[in-house]
Amino acid sequence: MQLDHVNIHAYDQEALRDFLIAVVGLTVGPRPPFDVPGYWLYLDGKPVVHTWLRTTPPGPGWVDHIAFAPCGDPEAQRVRLAGLGFPFRETLLPGTATVQFFVTGPENIRIELQCPPA
Repeated sequence: MQLDHVNIHAYDQEALRDFLIAVVGLTVGPRPPFDVPGYWLYLDGKPVVHTWLRTTPPGPGWVDHIAFAPCGDPEAQRVRLAGLGFPFRETLLPGTATVQFFVTGPENIRIELQCPPA
């Protein structure tokens, strides 16, 4: 068994799409012709994030964060994230030398980038 994808309902799908492209490097790819607008965002040729138009108020079911790894050199990642302008915080994964960056995007979607030591 493995994780197939994450589905995120968002009011502003274009802002979410642009955030995920900038922070994670996802790309927009083919999507079935659903009746509801959205995007399938791909990583390494696989659609890992699906977006869907949110029509209900915020409430239960929001994902806390989505993690991607490895993210390469922590210093280079820090500089890149600062240049993107999205708020982020960093921490060490307890008991390891892995640097974690938590980046907050539209509608408070949070992405975790894990940078383990080389």
